[in-house]
Amino acid sequence: MRIVMRALVFAMALDLSPLTIGVIVVVGVLFIAMFGISSAFGGYQGIFDWTQEKPGDQKKR
Repeated sequence: MRIVMRALVFAMALDLSPLTIGVIVVVGVLFIAMFGISSAFGGYQGIFDWTQEKPGDQKKR
């Protein structure tokens, strides 16, 4: 209950409307869901390999 009260005080201090708070919550939940789906299917492996390449190797493609 304290967390909810702190969130409400924070939202009021920033002058956020209920619609804005709802959008923030929905986007946050969707981000976590998409991150979970990506992790479950191993989508992160290609990104990790890409970041380990040298800049010269990327230009050759």
